[in-house]
Amino acid sequence: MSQREDAVGTYEKWDFAEGTELEKEEQRKPKGALSLERAVVLLYVLLALTFVLFMALTIVNLQRVSAAWEVLEQARIRSENSHTTAWHNLSEVQRALDKQLSGELKVIHSRLLNVSQEVENVRWKMTQCKEECGKELSDRLRVLEERDGLEAVLRQLAEVKQEQSHASALLDVALEETRNLSEIICTRCPAGWQQFAKTCYFFSSTTKPWLAAKDFCTNFNSHLAIVNTEQENKFLANHIMDHRVFWLGLTDMHTEGNWKWVDGSILSLSFWNSGEPNNVGHQGEDCATIYSSGHWNDATCSNAEPWVCERSC
Repeated sequence: MSQREDAVGTYEKWDFAEGTELEKEEQRKPKGALSLERAVVLLYVLLALTFVLFMALTIVNLQRVSAAWEVLEQARIRSENSHTTAWHNLSEVQRALDKQLSGELKVIHSRLLNVSQEVENVRWKMTQCKEECGKELSDRLRVLEERDGLEAVLRQLAEVKQEQSHASALLDVALEETRNLSEIICTRCPAGWQQFAKTCYFFSSTTKPWLAAKDFCTNFNSHLAIVNTEQENKFLANHIMDHRVFWLGLTDMHTEGNWKWVDGSILSLSFWNSGEPNNVGHQGEDCATIYSSGHWNDATCSNAEPWVCERSC
């Protein structure tokens, strides 16, 4: 037998012996250890499957959240566009209404001017009539009093006196009514003043501190504007150009936070801007201004700003 065959035989014997030892070693291991190894392997497999399932669910949820977020973003953009469009349409409608209202107010003002002139003419004629009628009745009374005191004449005299008294009373009532009507219809604002209802307003083209503007209005038999209604506030705002403010007759310089008008009345109706009044700055802000938007702001009284004067017709 050659050496190669001897080596092969020797290897096979060694391999057989090793396999026999392994089988014996496996047989010597307890059955509980084998079950534990299988359980651990199974647990690893389950954990791997759980992790894969968790990752798949996470990816699906992320896709859903991304899609939902995209839908919400589109809805937000559509909402903003709708809000912008609605605001633009509202502004256009307001401008159209203001323009139409301005035209109608001019027509009404023209008609009121004609009515006021007619009322003045009637009032003048009635005044002349009262003077002439009173003179005529007085002459008749004087003639009757100079005659003899006959009973018929006395009766006539009493009737004439009663007629004079009645006519005088009627004329007084008519004159009072025409006077009241003249006061209601305001058409006598000075040149350079703007009319709203029964009030005249002066919008300055120069600037002054609040106290100097107050003195200016006083010198023209007026006062800084006092806002009593929302319509009046809107009228003032419509006469203010953008990026400008005008002094109002409102201040709390005497007691901080206690805002009062220049006539001493307490503030009851206000149109403060958001966050105002805030009294910021070293000198404080104790005087009120109005923007073209109609909102108010407290400002330092020493600032030089335009102003609005107000007076009755």
